[in-house]
Amino acid sequence: MRQPRQFRGLVAVVLVILMAAMAFYAFFGDPTDPENVNFDSSGPRIVALSALAFVFLASFLFGQPKVREIIHGTVFWGGLGLVLVVGYTYRADLVQAGYRVLGALAPGMAVSQPDGSILIVRDATGHFVVDGRTNGAGTQFLLDTGASAVVLTFEDARRAGYRAEDLSFTVPVSTANGRTLVAPVKIDAITIGNHSLRDIRGFVARQGTLDGSLLGMSALDRLQSWRIEGDKLIITP
Repeated sequence: MRQPRQFRGLVAVVLVILMAAMAFYAFFGDPTDPENVNFDSSGPRIVALSALAFVFLASFLFGQPKVREIIHGTVFWGGLGLVLVVGYTYRADLVQAGYRVLGALAPGMAVSQPDGSILIVRDATGHFVVDGRTNGAGTQFLLDTGASAVVLTFEDARRAGYRAEDLSFTVPVSTANGRTLVAPVKIDAITIGNHSLRDIRGFVARQGTLDGSLLGMSALDRLQSWRIEGDKLIITP
């Protein structure tokens, strides 16, 4: 009885491998043809099919597989391979979804990249909020390319070391709420991620007139480059 079972198991393994090979050839052509060699698109499929074949062979060599077990294994490993292939195919969409999740869970987080750039993800409201430091004090900026300079709220300015009695609100500006006066200041350092911008021209808003500090062009112009790609703000110091 033992020999027939092993024989049936071997036949089932061979048939499954032949079916997988025929399906691979039908979908992807001759793998030995240089025109069909594109590991970026077919690589995950090759890996999945190779892993599936390895499991079948290992189960036969080191055990006494039954036809039912082989079928169950085919369904399980085939499904897993399909998930991996689908995930690889839609990897760009999954990455963008991950960025949106990061923006919702940790808005403003500055993530340093291997190439030296800094990545910031758009928050749930559609804005780019940047966690930084002003003269060493924690400050949350709103990216505002329409602002000619950095504008600090009165509270952020106090935390950054500016005294109320030293602020002179003499510069008229136009805001969404109308015209108001701001106080000019020289900001020693604005730090984003692991990079600091020195001697930045800025203003301080009157108390209660600004909801959040603005990261304006006087800071952005000091960067090597910055760009927006979908939900990502990429800063190159």
